Amino acid sequence: MPTSTVRRYTGLPSEFRSLYRLFLRTNSAVVLHHSPSKTQVRRLWRPVFNSAASIIQRLQRKGIHSSERKYLVQWLYTWHKRVDHTLSLLATAAVSRGLAHKITRNLKWLRQNHVLWVEKSYYAHRHYWKPQLPQGSEKYLPYPLPKPGSKPDQILRNNRKMRLFDEQCSNAIGEVVKMAEGRHGIILGRLHLKRWKHERSP
Repeated sequence: MPTSTVRRYTGLPSEFRSLYRLFLRTNSAVVLHHSPSKTQVRRLWRPVFNSAASIIQRLQRKGIHSSERKYLVQWLYTWHKRVDHTLSLLATAAVSRGLAHKITRNLKWLRQNHVLWVEKSYYAHRHYWKPQLPQGSEKYLPYPLPKPGSKPDQILRNNRKMRLFDEQCSNAIGEVVKMAEGRHGIILGRLHLKRWKHERSP
């Protein structure tokens, strides 16, 4: 387990930490212990365990209201059932090349392509500090808006339409994933990037 994850899960029950380690080992077997692929699947399912860790920590607090405790316990019970079903899916994917393996492989590519898309759409045009340039360099100035009706303006409009189309496609895929999770009682990971963090895909 990565050091940062160990620190985040400090104070949680040992059963929970063992479950996370089991999840990592199973995912590693699914991708044949390929390091870049292991990174992608770990980042895909880590937010799932982070959410559960937050619920457990809330249950450990003193003075929690009985109605809130009842809700959190039920949430955690459902989460454990879904994780059990997901482990069965991953175990099948690790020993066969059938539907389960195709699902996990596509999830890995979905996560990797999501990172690349975010980098291209939202990070590519951000200004980064370069120590060799003066503070007043034109590299730090905002991009000027093109003249309405000009060719650069048309290119900008087309790029915005393509970005909107990509977002709508991504939302549609997300809805399909949610329906699959609800129907089969599994968890297919979460796409999550840290805010304002430039993440490079391997």
